[in-house]
Amino acid sequence: MSDRTKKRFPKWAKITLIVVAVILLLIMLCVIGIALYLNAMLDKIDYVQHHTTLSTEEASSIAQEEWETIPTDDTTPIEEDVTVPTVPTEPEVPVEQGEHIVNILLIGQDRRPGQGTQRSDSMILVTFNKSTKAITMTSIMRDQYVNIPGYGNDKLCHAYQYGGMPLLDQTLYDHFGIEVDGNIEVDFSGFESIIDLLGGVDVVLTEKEADYMYWEYGLTLDPGPNHLCGKDALVYARIRGLDNDYNRAGRQRKVLLSLVEKYKDQDLTTMLSMLDQLLPLVTTDIPKSQLISYALELFPMLDGATIQTLRIPADGTFKGGYIKVSANHRMWVQYNIDFEANRRLLQQIFAS
Repeated sequence: MSDRTKKRFPKWAKITLIVVAVILLLIMLCVIGIALYLNAMLDKIDYVQHHTTLSTEEASSIAQEEWETIPTDDTTPIEEDVTVPTVPTEPEVPVEQGEHIVNILLIGQDRRPGQGTQRSDSMILVTFNKSTKAITMTSIMRDQYVNIPGYGNDKLCHAYQYGGMPLLDQTLYDHFGIEVDGNIEVDFSGFESIIDLLGGVDVVLTEKEADYMYWEYGLTLDPGPNHLCGKDALVYARIRGLDNDYNRAGRQRKVLLSLVEKYKDQDLTTMLSMLDQLLPLVTTDIPKSQLISYALELFPMLDGATIQTLRIPADGTFKGGYIKVSANHRMWVQYNIDFEANRRLLQQIFAS
């Protein structure tokens, strides 16, 4: 190197370049370290490799467990004019989801220790709209009377029990045009553990809810703001006898919204520190590489995103009550659902 070149490249510039190079190297090592840590943590998740499919005979036996014997002196009305749900081959409202939409279905499974796959007791579709920066949590009612492919007319919650995530996703697509990009499932014990690991959840109870939780479960809680542990949060989310399934779905959304509000402003280090205990409680059909991609792309949306809620079927688009399933048995369902009207609602949140 000539003396002229040395003069053009002073010593302070060399030092600056070295410092910059060291900083870039440290940043690169941090990124690689986080990627390796995430990769190791994601190995703790239970990835679905195989979906057990029940025979129609097994499914029929399970369905009958929810049938109620009609008392001879009962005066509860039973709906006779029930439209048999059919899957539209050419729906009036085709639901279009572009690349700006990511749909993740959260499934709460009604499973106790030692049991196999059970009903999807709760289903919440979390829609990330990358164009509008909106996140929508849509409660999907479990007791909808639908046509489950290969099994006939039944409650929607049984689709998961009969054929796992693929059958549930297909049933939702057939009736509502929902394209599920991935499923995340936890059972009841997992739900309790997750709430406890996250430090509990803050929920505002009505006077009726507080009274119900006391008389039915012995929980001494006051109307108004309460901090619930995992066990109490599960009781709250599953309340059904107090009012109806619609309010129950609203309570489940309230728990989820409370957790989102609590943790959406947390830094990456805090969130990563929880993964070691949280991830083993989760079951998913999303490949590990896709999970990393979603985490990098969707996690930043939590800060500042518009969060809204929805329920399908929506008010005014269905009837609810008992239908007759045999000469002496009845079953409570949401029936005569206007699928096209609900498709229109979904199209609004999927629009760019």
